Amino acid sequence: MITIGIVDNDRFALALLAQTVGRAVPGGRVLWAVESGAGALHRCLYGGDTCPDVLLLDVSLTDMDGLTVCRRIRESSARPAVLCITSYDVGHYRETAIDAGAQGLISKSCRPRDLASAIGTVADGRAMESGFMDAAVAHERVAAAAAERSRTMLSERERQVLDGYANNLDTEEIAALLGIRASTVFVVVRHAKAKLGVATRAEAVRAYLAGSRADSVH
Repeated sequence: MITIGIVDNDRFALALLAQTVGRAVPGGRVLWAVESGAGALHRCLYGGDTCPDVLLLDVSLTDMDGLTVCRRIRESSARPAVLCITSYDVGHYRETAIDAGAQGLISKSCRPRDLASAIGTVADGRAMESGFMDAAVAHERVAAAAAERSRTMLSERERQVLDGYANNLDTEEIAALLGIRASTVFVVVRHAKAKLGVATRAEAVRAYLAGSRADSVH
């Protein structure tokens, strides 16, 4: 069985995609279908059993760019495989989809059997076509790029604060350790998130730790 998550900010397109996938993919099961990138991120990274084998991801979302969703997933994990979809010219998004760590990009106007074939290919651990990378390789590359950003962009204070959270200290404990106010800790975290291009403190800590691990290797 192939479990599939679908993200599209158009509720009618979302319903049609879910119906098409359910009928066209042999052994396929739509695990969930959501309209927001944030909802997809939560289910893929923090939802446990809600992480699908394949994420069918519209590149044009309302709350955040679909390729940003892809990049955040791929920075953290090789699961799920990500198949991007668009109603626009596929060529316009191809290179950015590759850079974000997607396993393929396909038009919404494709035939159901072509969509099913693409889903089956990426679910099997392969890239849809030449130029794209399989999920494991893409995760390694995108995570390394995130680690490099964390090494070069974070200030010493930002690294100190994120290190505190990484070691399970709470905000008050970090403030006391560094001799600053708790409100200052929040400001430092906000700046770190902006530099790293992430939305949550947990994502910032993961990016910081990835950079620290890369430093230890070198």
